[in-house]
Amino acid sequence: MMYEQRSGAPLPPEGHVLIVGAGLAGYHTARGVRANGHTGPITIFGEENRPAYDRPALSKAYLTGAAAEEDLLLDDPEDPLDVTWVSGVGVVRLSGSADGTEPLGVHTHDGAFHPGDAVVITTGAYAMSLPAASSEEGLGARPYVLRNMEDALALRDTTLEGLDVAVVGGGFLALEAAATCTERGAGSVTVAAGEEHPGARRLGRPVGEAIRAAHEAHGVRFASASRAQAVRSCHRGHEVILADGETITADIVICAIGARPRTEWLLGSEVTLTSDTGAVACDDTGATAVPGVYAAGDCAQWASHSSGLRPVGHWQEAVEEAAVVAAALTGADPVPLQEPYFWSDQFDLRIQGAGRIHLANEVTVAEGSPAEGNLLVHYARDGQNVGILGINRLKDVTRWRKQRRIRRTPASAAVHAAENAPFSA
Repeated sequence: MMYEQRSGAPLPPEGHVLIVGAGLAGYHTARGVRANGHTGPITIFGEENRPAYDRPALSKAYLTGAAAEEDLLLDDPEDPLDVTWVSGVGVVRLSGSADGTEPLGVHTHDGAFHPGDAVVITTGAYAMSLPAASSEEGLGARPYVLRNMEDALALRDTTLEGLDVAVVGGGFLALEAAATCTERGAGSVTVAAGEEHPGARRLGRPVGEAIRAAHEAHGVRFASASRAQAVRSCHRGHEVILADGETITADIVICAIGARPRTEWLLGSEVTLTSDTGAVACDDTGATAVPGVYAAGDCAQWASHSSGLRPVGHWQEAVEEAAVVAAALTGADPVPLQEPYFWSDQFDLRIQGAGRIHLANEVTVAEGSPAEGNLLVHYARDGQNVGILGINRLKDVTRWRKQRRIRRTPASAAVHAAENAPFSA
């Protein structure tokens, strides 16, 4: 979905920036705006009664108790951002129109209207879950999810010792949860990944084989390659029902099957939402169809996402998009989007991927083997290298990323567009 650039002139230094969403993208947008010299007020709205925090540890260190809540906080308590935090107050409606007839701002559930000179939408996404099949009378199927600190806290406070755990999903969040539950002493952990080798469809079979081998070496069991369809509760626990008829019985079910943009509060506004996921449609500065309104992070679909040039949902993506939006708001030099990057820690595996792996049609193991858990994998599209993945290969991945780093210059946006041109949809 493409449309004319709507970002317009940068804000005056005294302009009021409203940021809806107190997560990673929201916090880094505020930090970028301040770093670019903006002196006007910044207000950040968050539904949780917590300061902004980092989420990757929710399925790892926080879940094991190795990290406390204060370890995840994004803001430095000794040098806090100069912003106004409005916590525990949900935003229910966006005000603003393409023709400028409606005042720009947001309405909160307490009935208040908050005017602003720019609005940045960073509301993130909801965790998806399995539908509930018919359960035995008086019981309800409630799988755990790991989208926020409340979710992780509920699971962290549950004693897993000796219990049977079923993890639904084959992505990194699911696999990290499986590893963490194993390390916390679960009696058994079964993963319903929906494929024989988790991650193989996205990253290639050798990577999926290496991940599965590492988990099986620690006692994790993998269900059949059939997808999970539903979960039901019974007096002996829960049952995860797969499409091929297999049933996984467990005391605890953790669901990590993806997320949907948290944008229902924008229905009825003039902001364009994508027809498939309901994400906020943006250009590659984060600008939406409404002047003065931007979006970044998991709730947004930028033009480069729509064209298939970039993946959606990575930690780095939210941070970089926040910097791009901050530059657009303040009139700073354009910030180039770097090659996508992601990582995951599972048992003794440190998995790192960089580049446009999702575009590859050639996957080559350069070094190592799945059995040894030390893979170095190259990804190419029609013979041109587009990505790399390393398992316990920090130096190789770091070197690849440094070689492709784009410097911030006034012309960097055009350079970046030219480099991406061969892969345009």
